Amino acid sequence: MKRLLIFDLVMAIFGAFGASAALIPGGAESMGVSTDLLVHAPFKTFLIPGIFLLVVIFGGNVISSILLGKKRSIGAYLSAFMGGITGIWIIAQWLLMAAVFPIQLVFMLISVVQVALAIWLIQKYKLPVPFSAHQQ
Repeated sequence: MKRLLIFDLVMAIFGAFGASAALIPGGAESMGVSTDLLVHAPFKTFLIPGIFLLVVIFGGNVISSILLGKKRSIGAYLSAFMGGITGIWIIAQWLLMAAVFPIQLVFMLISVVQVALAIWLIQKYKLPVPFSAHQQ
C-alpha cells in the first residue's frame, strides 16, 4: 500500500502544481505554455483545466492517499479510478492540443503504473468492493 500511496501523493503534488500554473495569471506562460495550444479546445484560457487539475486530480489523489494511509480498501479502488481519470485527461489533452509533450508521456506512464499497482493490491489482498451488498 505504501508504494501506491506514494504514487497518489506524487500525482496530487503535480496536480496542485499544474493547477496553480493554470490558475495564477501568467503562470502557464511563465512555464512556456501558451494559450495558442488551446486552438482546438472548447475554452480560450487555462481556467477550466486548472479547476479540473485542482478539484479532480489533486483532490481525488489526496483522498485516495488518505484512505490508503488508513488502510481502507476503498483507497485502492479510488486510486485505480484516479489513475484511469488521469490517463483519460492526458488523452484529452493530446486531442485538444493536437500535440504530445514529454511531460504528458511521463504522466501517462505514472497513471498506468498507478492503475496497475492498485489492481495488483486489490487482487493480492482480495480487497472487498466498496459499497457491495456482501452478506456473510
